[in-house]
Amino acid sequence: MKVKLGKVIQLNPREQISKGKVAKKIAMDNLEPYTREVSGYDLDIYKGGTKFRNKDTLLARITPCLENGKTAYVNILDDNEVAFGSTEYFVLRAKKELIDPLYLYYLSISRKFRTVAIKSMTGTSGRQRVQKDSILNYEFDLPQMEEQKRIAKMIGCLDDKKVLNDKINDNLTNQLHTISDNYFSYFNFNDGSIPQNWTYKNLTDIAEITSGYSYKGKELVDSDLGMATIKNFARTGGFQINGYKSIIPSKNVKQSQYASLFDMLIAHTDLTQNADIIGNAEPVLTTSRFKKIIYSMDIVKVIPKQNKISKWLLDLILMSTRVKAHCLGYVNGTTVLHLSKKALKEFEIPLPNDPEELSGITRIARNYLLMMSENMQENEKLIELKDQLLNKYF
Repeated sequence: MKVKLGKVIQLNPREQISKGKVAKKIAMDNLEPYTREVSGYDLDIYKGGTKFRNKDTLLARITPCLENGKTAYVNILDDNEVAFGSTEYFVLRAKKELIDPLYLYYLSISRKFRTVAIKSMTGTSGRQRVQKDSILNYEFDLPQMEEQKRIAKMIGCLDDKKVLNDKINDNLTNQLHTISDNYFSYFNFNDGSIPQNWTYKNLTDIAEITSGYSYKGKELVDSDLGMATIKNFARTGGFQINGYKSIIPSKNVKQSQYASLFDMLIAHTDLTQNADIIGNAEPVLTTSRFKKIIYSMDIVKVIPKQNKISKWLLDLILMSTRVKAHCLGYVNGTTVLHLSKKALKEFEIPLPNDPEELSGITRIARNYLLMMSENMQENEKLIELKDQLLNKYF
């Protein structure tokens, strides 16, 4: 049955939150690219914004958020709770007797719908917005409710497995940080005390530190090269692979500006003025989505020098909170915060003269990182299958 979307949904439904009341706020930053789940929320005083409930779909209507895939299904609220967020959302609420809410979400991320929405955008460069009428007048084939639920459940199972993998990886990441911190706390760093058969070494003694590629906006087009930027570092921790942009191959890119599996990337710049990302260190866990990954000038890459230290141990060391604390002492800048080039060069690491002393903890780091990478590779297969089903049914 052919219908217009406006017949089966409420667009920006009316809800009530009293001015000055503290409520959950889901900001645009809480929407991850091409991800169903909302990554989190803040408690804030309501002064204005769009309002929504569980089972509503949040659709970013402004460039570049829509093009980047910021569309989410709200499922983190309590029963009958109303939250608020950006005025740059369209809130899509299903008329539940006509369209299943989860089916509506998958419709809103389908290629056909997104193409129509993006083409409708008007306004000045950098501030273009989707037109309301293009949403309401979007025409599509709507199956019977039983078929809607079947399709939504089928695709939803793929997202559910991805959510589980992400939670497992978050847990493994937290464990790795704890293992790293416990390793460092074994020593009394206040007086420099370490075992006699150990030696302090500068990071540059055992690792290469290289800066990323300064790209231009026109280079970001669909290709088999991934472009990792500072925005890939999530404030909740971790390195968001799904958010990679694509970039055209360029002869200006140096070989050192490509990142490979298990290379460690460190955030060198922070745009938030509160240093919550700068100094964060995360390993590249999968490159299967793209043949290669290029990292931007806002990031530095740290890889082990041959025969000096294993990549597994280097990754574990750089994930410690001690590295982050060290980096914060080298932050400068006014409009944008930057990490001084001296920061990593002056970071000292205690290491045994006999590398075999750390073989046990090295194996632990290796096993954790391999598990995390396998989960992310499975996620990419889930995303690929999800795209196939979206193209088939929508």
